[in-house]
Parts: sequence; C-alpha cells; structure tokens
Amino acid sequence: MILTGIILIALFIVILAVGSELSGFKERRKQQQEMQSLNYSPVQKPVVLIIIDSLMHIPLKEVLDFGKAPAMKYLVENGQYHPKVVTSFPTMSVSIDTTLLTGATPNEHHIYGLVYFHKKENRIVNFGTGFKETFIFGLKTVLQDSLLNLNQKYISPKVKTIHEETDLPTASINGLIYRGNYQRTLFPPLLARWTALLPKRIQTKAPFLFSFGAMSKISKSDKYDSLWRRFGFNDSFSQKELASLIKKGNLPAFTIAYFPTNDDAVHREGPSQIKGIEKADKELQKVLDAFGSWEEAIRQVTWIVMGDSGQTPILPNHQAAYIDLRKLLRDYKIMPIRQKTPRKEDQLVLCVNERMAYIYLTDPDLKMNEVVQALKKEPKLDLIAWQEKDWIHVISGNVPEARCRFQKGGLYADEYGQTWKLEGDLSVLDLKTDDANRIRYGIFPDVLFRLCGVMNTWDRVIIVTASPGYELTGEGSPTHKGGSHGSLHYLDSEVPMIICGTNSRPKTLRLIDIKDWILQLISSDETNL
Repeated sequence: MILTGIILIALFIVILAVGSELSGFKERRKQQQEMQSLNYSPVQKPVVLIIIDSLMHIPLKEVLDFGKAPAMKYLVENGQYHPKVVTSFPTMSVSIDTTLLTGATPNEHHIYGLVYFHKKENRIVNFGTGFKETFIFGLKTVLQDSLLNLNQKYISPKVKTIHEETDLPTASINGLIYRGNYQRTLFPPLLARWTALLPKRIQTKAPFLFSFGAMSKISKSDKYDSLWRRFGFNDSFSQKELASLIKKGNLPAFTIAYFPTNDDAVHREGPSQIKGIEKADKELQKVLDAFGSWEEAIRQVTWIVMGDSGQTPILPNHQAAYIDLRKLLRDYKIMPIRQKTPRKEDQLVLCVNERMAYIYLTDPDLKMNEVVQALKKEPKLDLIAWQEKDWIHVISGNVPEARCRFQKGGLYADEYGQTWKLEGDLSVLDLKTDDANRIRYGIFPDVLFRLCGVMNTWDRVIIVTASPGYELTGEGSPTHKGGSHGSLHYLDSEVPMIICGTNSRPKTLRLIDIKDWILQLISSDETNL
C-alpha cells in the first residue's frame, strides 16, 4: 500500500542516515548468530507464504498465458490456482496482514487501516499514508506508531498470530505484521536516534527468524539493503533472505515473505501493468533455484503465492477522480490532522484510506442522519454505512433514495454458512436472495461480514467507499494516477492464490480462513526448537 507507510518513512530516514550499519554492530551480529543457530528437522513439509503486493488475477493471467512468469506458471501447473480469494476490509496492507496472521476481523484485532481513530487513546493513529500527510501529522508520531506501537501495542492481546499460536519455529521476512514469541531488536538508523525520532534500540516480540529490512537481518549479506534499494524493503532483499534460509537448511515450519515492489507500479501505472509481476517472478525463480531444481522445491515445501488486495483503475481525468471529503462536509468543523486529538469545537474527524474513509462524529450534539444526508449528495460515493443499535444501515450515493439494513443471525444464509437478517432494498449491496433464503453476493464479495468487522472502531462512525474510478481525499491525503484500493468492491477485494505442494485448501476462499489452514499444514508432534 503506497509501498506501505512504514517503508516510506524508513526511506526518508535512510536518505540522511550515514553510517547506520555501524550502529550496534556487535548486537546485530549476536542476534543474527542466534537466528542462524536454528536446528530444526520438520516431519511435515515447511510452508512458505509469499505475498506479492497488489497481485491481481487479470494481469497475472496475462503473464502466465504469455510465459512471462515461469516460476508462478510452474507452481500453477503443478498445483492449484484460485483467482478469487476474498481479502479483508478495509483493503489496506496493515489491516489485511493482521487479519491473515490472526484469522480475526479488525473489530477483534483492532487494526482498522493505515489511518483510523484510536478509541482508547482518543487520537488518530497513522502508520504512514504518504509523505505530505505524514509531515502534517508529525513524522515522529507516525514513526513511533509504525515501529514502536503497531505490533507491540496496537494489535489486540486477545488475538494470536500464526507465529504466536504455534511452538514450531517460524519466520517473517519484511512482513509489516510479525508479532511472535521471541525477543528481538530493531536497529534504527543513527539519524533517527540523533534527532530523537526513535530510540537507539527497539525491543519487539517477533518470530524466531525475523527480517525487517536493514533494521533486522537474518543473513550476513548487506548488498541488497542499501540507500538506493529502499533500505531493504524490496523484492530482492526478501528473496535473498529467503534463499539464504533454504541454502543453509534453516527453513522453519512456516515462513511469510513480503514482496512489496509490484504495488508501486500498480499505483503509478494502473492495474493492467505487468512489469511488477514479471520482476517479482524473477525473484521467485531465484528462490526456487536455491533448492537445486524446481522439482525439488515443490517436493520439499508447500508453496502459497498470493496477493493482498486488488486495485481499481483511477479515471484519467484526475481532477474529477478525487472526492474531497472536506468540501463535501464543509458545513462542519473538521479536526485538522496535525491536532491528532479533537478539540471541543471539532465535530468530525476524517481518516482516509484511499478508496474508503472513516468519518467519526465527535460532537455529541451532531446528528448521524444529518451527516449521512450531506454525504449522499455525492453520486461518486459507492456505499455509506453506519450502525444504530444492532442494525447496520447502508445507502449509496449512486441511488440515494434506496437503503437497506442488516444484522447477524436470521433466516438468510450465505455461501460461507453465515446467517443474516436483511431488510430494505438489497440492490444497494448488490445482494440477491432465492426461495431457499440463500444469499448471492454480487460486486461486493462477503460484504455483510466484512462491513460488520469494522463497526466497533468508534461509537459513532460513518464508513464511506468510493465508486470504481474514484479515490477519496482529505487533508494531505496521497492521490494515485494509476490504481487505488481500500473499498469493498471486488476490484479491490479479490486476489489470486497459487497453492503447490498440497492438495488441501482453506475452509473457504477468504483471507480470514488462511491462518487455521496454515496451522493445520504445519502441525506436527515432533520435537521443536
């Protein structure tokens, strides 16, 4: 997501950081040596999950059909291919990755997007949505939320990641969400310490094998985490860290490796571009080569290669493509984001995540319906949703006179075995029901469950999403000329998944069910570390 906020901010620091590799050399080497001491012989096949940021079915199919992605083509031909796996909502990296690793909704794991209002702290949390917004909000706050608080504090202690759930050794390579059972240290660049942006060391709980750019490396090589290569937040770094584990025989029971570069190209050039996929496949080829042969790679390991979210192409008329929520809600006092915490006079707080946004009502005298009426005047808004008691209400800017509401439990059942009460005009959510009370989803996959999963972010919150082709903006929000994501629409919400090395698959083709499936794949009675 925009190369992810954490990566962008790390980039800013490293541009000025001279000699950061000298910082804590002995401590770094000690941590590397401990990680390299892994002695583990699994009975079950290790599982390697590779996330290619913004990987989508249509451009992937193109490169597969034309032979431009031989590694992924090999895995598809020797395994399974599922083009439409439903990701979580909002379709932003940190919330998606947390759902993947915990098998929980944002209401349960408490990571609601790249930017949202933190209920307990009564302030905006921003993990780095873009340079302009970051500097308005405050670089130090964003850095500390991203590197000190995200994994260590903000993910609910009531949920467990895959790394925490198993006693088997696991690895995280460039994953934004990594919370595990082992004490590890991040080594920020010297400039961050000199300017008091970050502490000298960041203590964190992570998997046994933990790689996070140049701030925590598993291997000894330093040739692929330089200033000019994004401080290690690139596909080459991820590939070389993973290949190093393979060559040394240190592949643990489960490894998640994040390949971020494709997201840049999609944001810049649009969802139809294929250069990012081709580059990711070249790195994947090197990973498979580390086994000596590709046949040996799929014999020894269960492979999962998938995207995290899709992206929707932005209209070429960029002036018309961006929906400025400040203008739409100009009759209300909107809190400046540099304020972070609402003042008495503030009525609304806006937290924009590209094609979705949270609108928090902080003025107790402001009526929810009043704000909803103002929002529905904008025909470019796809969905406008809010909760009253047990019912979630939804209208659309496209058809403002139509509305529906729903809640959990009831006579209607969907394809995932979930039951619902439904009332009103179901075309708002593009739902259809039959005589057997079965629900059929349309352009918003698993929309009832996914919308339910974010409503606890605040007592009075309105959630809006943009129609295809459009992107939401607020104060300092980044805009994208190619593609964007965040919404409930299938273009943002469906990702492909390749499985090779097992005949099994998740209970449902939804991201939220992947955790349990992976735990089943790696389960073993053998002695661990």
